[in-house]
Formats: sequence, C-alpha cells, structure tokens
Amino acid sequence: IGSKLGFYDNRLSLSAAVFRTDNENVIFTVDATAVPPIFNQDDAQRVNGFTIGSLGQITEDWQIIANFGFLDTRQISQNPVNNGRRLTLTPELSGSLWTTYEFPRDITLGGGVRYMDEVSVNAANTIRVPSYALADVMVEYALNSHVSLRLNVNNVTDTTYIRNVNNNGGRFNPGAP
Repeated sequence: IGSKLGFYDNRLSLSAAVFRTDNENVIFTVDATAVPPIFNQDDAQRVNGFTIGSLGQITEDWQIIANFGFLDTRQISQNPVNNGRRLTLTPELSGSLWTTYEFPRDITLGGGVRYMDEVSVNAANTIRVPSYALADVMVEYALNSHVSLRLNVNNVTDTTYIRNVNNNGGRFNPGAP
C-alpha cells in the first residue's frame, strides 16, 4: 500500500509505502558436503517494510531529495538453525539525502550522504558486511540551456567499504575510493 502527495503547487512531493512480501518454495541447502550438493525447495521468506521519500524545490534555486527504507526480513526455514534469521544481502536500514543549490552565474553545488546498514552474507547470519555511509559532492556549470559541465566526486571522505559480495560470501568487491 502506498501513496504520493504533492504540496505547494507540487514543489514538494512526499511518498510512502508499507508492504509485506511472502516467497514460498525457496531452495535451501540440505547437505552442502554431498557431491553433488543436496537441495530442497520447501523454504519460505518474509519481508515486512516501509519506505518514505521526499522531493522538494525549497526555493527556486534549492532542491532536496531524501529517502529512507526499513526491511524486516526473515527466513522461514526447514533448517532450525536458520529459521527466523535475516535474509542474506538485505539491509535493515538504508537511505540517502541529496541537495543542490544554484548560485548566480549558472553554478550549482550539490552534496549528499548515502547509508547502507550491515548485511549478512550467509544464511546463518554469522558473516556480515559492515554498514557504511558515503558522502558525495558535485559542482556544475551551465554553458547554456542545453549543455552543462559537471564534476562529481563520490566518497569524498575516502571511506573503505564493501560494495558487494559473491561466490557465496567467499569473495568481495571493495567500494570505490
């Protein structure tokens, strides 16, 4: 269930959604040491959550975008060790905030923060990728109404973080410095 509302002649929009998703017949590993591994397709997953967001033109020159998400995830597993644990690679909290301001002479400055909560890499939730927050900035110069030059600098604080994992948690890719 969700909604989007506009205020102040649609200069400000607010959005929100609440949801519950159930997945059934999810494959799970019965015996990973067997050759070939033995799988079953009888697990389930549940995600309850909400998202909220805002997009606004505060003044003629100042814009802001913000969003936040919450995910309460659970494995509904035949394996009692994993039953009730969080789903892999799914953060509980995430969000971002971005703002820009256009100065005289067609110069725009912007900046923001992105946040990602920790995620579990394995079904037992014993291996975790830590949470991180990244700060980004940008400067833009409008040459004319059709062309502009922009410089983006992501992760200005040079935060070390893990962008993603693969190979069942055996390998990770670092985020951009």
